Amino acid sequence: MTPPSPAEGDYFRLRAEWLRFKNHVFDANTELPTLAAVLDDVRRLMEERGTVGVVYLDVGGDGLTEPLHGWQSYDELLRGFARALTSLRAEELLGARDIVAVMGVRSDKFLLFVRGQETEPFEPASLDARAGRIRERLEQAVPVQDHQGVRAPLTFHEGHALLYRDPMLRAERSIHRALDEAMFMSLRQRTRDEDRRTLVLDEIIAGDQIITLFQPIVDLRSRAVLGHEVFSRGPAGGPFEEAERLFALAERTGRLIDLERICRRRSLASAKRHLAPGAKLFLNTSASALRDDEVAGAAFVEQVKAYGLRNDEVVLEITERLAPEERQPYQEILRGLKRQGFGVAIDDMGAGYGSMKALVEMEPDYLKFDISLVRNIDRSLIKRSLLETLVDLAHKIGAKVIAEGIEAEGELTALLDLGVVLGQGRFFTAPELVPVEAAL
Repeated sequence: MTPPSPAEGDYFRLRAEWLRFKNHVFDANTELPTLAAVLDDVRRLMEERGTVGVVYLDVGGDGLTEPLHGWQSYDELLRGFARALTSLRAEELLGARDIVAVMGVRSDKFLLFVRGQETEPFEPASLDARAGRIRERLEQAVPVQDHQGVRAPLTFHEGHALLYRDPMLRAERSIHRALDEAMFMSLRQRTRDEDRRTLVLDEIIAGDQIITLFQPIVDLRSRAVLGHEVFSRGPAGGPFEEAERLFALAERTGRLIDLERICRRRSLASAKRHLAPGAKLFLNTSASALRDDEVAGAAFVEQVKAYGLRNDEVVLEITERLAPEERQPYQEILRGLKRQGFGVAIDDMGAGYGSMKALVEMEPDYLKFDISLVRNIDRSLIKRSLLETLVDLAHKIGAKVIAEGIEAEGELTALLDLGVVLGQGRFFTAPELVPVEAAL
């Protein structure tokens, strides 16, 4: 191969340097510049106007959206948010010279630098009003999220501050100080929202306001029903209709045990009415709940018996995502439950970080593959290869494989080709609501 000429070598070197530079100043996902790229523009705007409004918008403040929907869906959501921001120019909520940016590459934190009215100085009251209108419009414009059939509006937190030109301060540090103030306001808003949601959670627990749903787990070949997984959610239309948000807040605020006790009682109470004879009840159980006397002790056996179920008809679904130092005490508890006849399923396989050794030690009866691994598996050689490895592991340890979240014929066909014979998802049926009175 002919080596490049000196001119060609300079071209490729300069191009590589340009691409590295571009990757620091431009976010390809949202097609917006980063803060580093607009600092000079903000400085000039500040020198021209004297006072500039800074609006900070944190899309990922709750830390739940991306884990719930996956990074691909989250990237798409951020692109939609960026489009909604830039469309504010056409609605005159942003001026032609106002600046829209992201904090950094692949960031979910957005920045607006606004000039205010041409003939009036920018004051706190006018910035409050402008930021409020921007927030309201974004809440209307950004598409809702859909997770397991629950449509929920995107939550984001907003803060704002005024940026003043001060000849005694370096402009860049003035900008960062104003950003700190806007970010702190956003944090206060998030704290207030958390407090309000905690009050709602307390009402749900005190009032036993849990919605119970069942979804069948079927033999993929014959469509015979092995059992049902039971889901628990907050009241429809409320902030906790999406179950993951309900349980995440309960865990953060020390209310998880109380919440799970209610969900477990309602699930067991409704199971006999809902399940066919011999069908199994797959009961989601957090690792923390395994240390609850109502699960780990004789009280669980008595509770199951009181609702007319046999021990071998109940399978406890435990998440795979446990730190190594947490596993030993839980393994002993699970072995004790298995000796009493209960089944054990490891949930979210493929989404966590459990080691193969830990899976063998926990001696599961079922391995449930996470929806992120199943989605579009017919179009992903990497997913097929990973699932093939996990199916082989399941066979070696004597566990049955269950694929979650099947939604398309192509996914079903690929799973059958890989030797997966059990599954669940909307391709068969959505989770079925159990009336509240049936669970009492």
